[in-house]
Amino acid sequence: MLAGHIATLNVQQQVIDLLKKKNIDYRVVNRQNINQSSFSWADLILPIGGDGTFLLASNLIFNDKKPIIGINSYPERSEGFLLLPPKYTKRIPDIFEMLEAGHYRTLMRRRIRTTLQGDDIWDSPFHTHEKGRIIAGGKFYTQNSEKPTSKNLPKERRLPWLALNEVFIAETLSARTSDLLIKLDDNEKYHTVKSSGLCVSTGTGSTSWHKSINSVNPQIVREIINAVGDTKEFSKEEIQRICSSFNDTLRFHAEELKLCYAVRDMIVTDIWPVPKCLNPRGFCKKVTVRSQCFDAGLVLDGGIAVPFNFGVTVVLEMYPEDSLRTFVLPD
Repeated sequence: MLAGHIATLNVQQQVIDLLKKKNIDYRVVNRQNINQSSFSWADLILPIGGDGTFLLASNLIFNDKKPIIGINSYPERSEGFLLLPPKYTKRIPDIFEMLEAGHYRTLMRRRIRTTLQGDDIWDSPFHTHEKGRIIAGGKFYTQNSEKPTSKNLPKERRLPWLALNEVFIAETLSARTSDLLIKLDDNEKYHTVKSSGLCVSTGTGSTSWHKSINSVNPQIVREIINAVGDTKEFSKEEIQRICSSFNDTLRFHAEELKLCYAVRDMIVTDIWPVPKCLNPRGFCKKVTVRSQCFDAGLVLDGGIAVPFNFGVTVVLEMYPEDSLRTFVLPD
């Protein structure tokens, strides 16, 4: 952890020195002092760290106009899927030379719009990185004007944050079953689903939690082959290729305007059979969920969360104007 912190400070200082040399205005912000005003004045957002830092920064970009490009400060320990290739960590000047020369492409990463409906939808958000629901630290994630001052609160609330990876819905206590009513697109009928939660992902998120939920491993593949009675002997390499081929199909492009949902650990019994019109995983344009839970959370990108309890409905959708404008440099 200390090594990662030192590496981040080192990259940060290199960027600062370069910006000073080029006479470019900048501000340095972190988790403690970050807020919307930190971003509103800027022409470019430059998160330095790992994918978590990138997601944190993207949560405060509310339109598809402001560009973002991230530097992986510690590629030895961070995969940095959302960030520039590791070679740029030691070639900071090259980043700005390419940007100034226009040697980059724009990737519009689609994001999920979240709209709550019903009563009790104006509770304060909290952050999953904290032990409890944040109080003093919560001002970063909330906008003072978001909650109406009127006593008659509106029955609909569009969350200001847009999910870049996924929206996850479940009881906050992971050992408890999550009871959800789910319908896809414009279907009128809800399906009752008992599970460990629902994960709705973007193309960007299809390589993250979505892939972890749905991936197969060599043990599962070999047991399936044995169960069907195939007499052929598969080598370890063949089994691994089967796994890789299937797991690669779970990924789809970040610019595709579609959602991918996955029901995590769906409970299937004689009493609770698999819904006939709802597969455990699939694509759609819109997901509507009504909570039957008692202490649940609706979590955006594994960080920002809002309570999602009995009777509250959420609509998850994707619109082009909600995309995140990211700059990509050559590998």
